Amino acid sequence: MLPHKPSSKGSPSTEATLQSLYNRAARAFLHRDITITFTLLSAAFALLSPPLAPSPDPLDVHRRKWDILRITLETTVFSSTQDIAHLPQPLQEILLLSPQSFISTLYARSLTLFTPSSLYRKPSSAFLPHQVLITLVASSIKIDCLSVGREMTEDWLSKRGQYDFVPSTGEPYHRVLELYCLHVLPRLGEWEYVKEFLSYENELSSDEKRELHLALEAQHAHALESTRRETSKPETPPSPTPIPPLRSLSPASSSSSLSTTSTRTAMPASPRPKLTRQQSASSTSTVSDSTVTRSPRHRHNQSMPRGSSSASGVRISRVLPVDHSLATAPPTSLTLIRSYFNHYFTANRIATLSVLLFLIPLISLMLRRRRRLETPADLVRRRLLEARGDSIATQLWNELVRAVLDTVRIGGGGLV
Repeated sequence: MLPHKPSSKGSPSTEATLQSLYNRAARAFLHRDITITFTLLSAAFALLSPPLAPSPDPLDVHRRKWDILRITLETTVFSSTQDIAHLPQPLQEILLLSPQSFISTLYARSLTLFTPSSLYRKPSSAFLPHQVLITLVASSIKIDCLSVGREMTEDWLSKRGQYDFVPSTGEPYHRVLELYCLHVLPRLGEWEYVKEFLSYENELSSDEKRELHLALEAQHAHALESTRRETSKPETPPSPTPIPPLRSLSPASSSSSLSTTSTRTAMPASPRPKLTRQQSASSTSTVSDSTVTRSPRHRHNQSMPRGSSSASGVRISRVLPVDHSLATAPPTSLTLIRSYFNHYFTANRIATLSVLLFLIPLISLMLRRRRRLETPADLVRRRLLEARGDSIATQLWNELVRAVLDTVRIGGGGLV
């Protein structure tokens, strides 16, 4: 028997009723009684509504506990394979959603529950408790919807700290960051981005950051080892087909294959004439004649005495070009490098490179400053850089280095 709805919300009777209902709902959930748990959840959220003002509220604790229980129950139903006919109608409807739509629906509902109703604006994650965020991200990991989990975490990191009554520093920040850096991003393969993010981070203590780095390196090494084992795992070859023993080809089979070939190949009508001995002798005599035509000059040169001027002149005319080519020294490496730079690095190209390396990152920095719509990842990076208190020159240098690294990474990936 469910209790009746009290007249005033936030009164001690309402808090006592919510606590009593929560104990029964938690017990029913542990016993896997989905129907009773859902019924108690519906009764509890009939008593809960968003806070009126951005200030501490007596029902904040109850909102957080009940929302976590509701997210856990619906995620369990969504990821399990049980009989749909025995589920309540609202739970049957969520099973028709895709994983992205399911997590997005839970996230939007939680934002509406914790955003004060007096603010006429879009529900904001600045009011979302970190416990609820961790539960939502864990649900996205469970149903393999990591992209939405990353967006929720980055949105919370970019908007945290706007209201003091919402804990977002110290232990809450460390727990969210641990989930983000060790579970969400590694599963997305963003190893380099995790290291870059931790290099900007400056709120964690040195011991906490060292623990995150060690855990991250261990996970990365394990992932590389698993990948190496999968790639080097030998594939089982298919069972070889028994080959029949070879046997000599019979003349009949040989003639049949030749006849098949002759039907497809153009063959001459008459057989090729064979060379007779007389033709062979005539060809031999022709070759000897061509050889004899060169022999008189050769004998003439040999008949000249070694000391004669004509013989020495012939030898000089043949040797001098060779000595002249050998006298030319090959170019050195320094000469080749200098000629390469003089050819490719002209004044116009140096000016073009300076524009690409300095003016474009400067314009990009100015556009990023004036851009109104930024992604959650850009907001998180900007907040971390502003917290460090770097100068304009340092920020410009960081922007230049990041632009060059992105260009090199894209070029290495084959996108340029």
